[in-house]
Amino acid sequence: MKKKYVYTLGIAALSLTIPVITTAQCNAFVKKKCMYKVVPFTSNGQVNTSSLEAGKTISLNLSFYAGKDYRIIVCSEEILGDVTFKVLDKSKRVVFDSADNNRPDFWDFKAKSTQPLTVEVTSPPSQSTSSVTPSGCLSIIVGFK
Repeated sequence: MKKKYVYTLGIAALSLTIPVITTAQCNAFVKKKCMYKVVPFTSNGQVNTSSLEAGKTISLNLSFYAGKDYRIIVCSEEILGDVTFKVLDKSKRVVFDSADNNRPDFWDFKAKSTQPLTVEVTSPPSQSTSSVTPSGCLSIIVGFK
């Protein structure tokens, strides 16, 4: 009985620790491999980081203000492959598609009006024959001038 309790407690502690470790690893990855790409823009202070599985899409809604220049940066770990991203307006029309523009990892633009935009990032399906789907850190960073 006591052994079962310790085992259950250990599993619970591990399930709480793994997301913290993953988040810390993603934050370190972003600081080392992504933040420098903001220059010559100024970071808006929000670093939107998540774990993404190969073959999946993740979306983030952001607000942009009239008259400002922006840079949207999509930065991901190599294990995710050649990720692509789209920027959609509130009517879900594609404003920018990295796949149609030689797959850059950022997009610079000037906001003509104050508007919400959605950034959709897609990782290609895994080429691995393993039953475990690869996943890695993904970050969407916004800079402005």
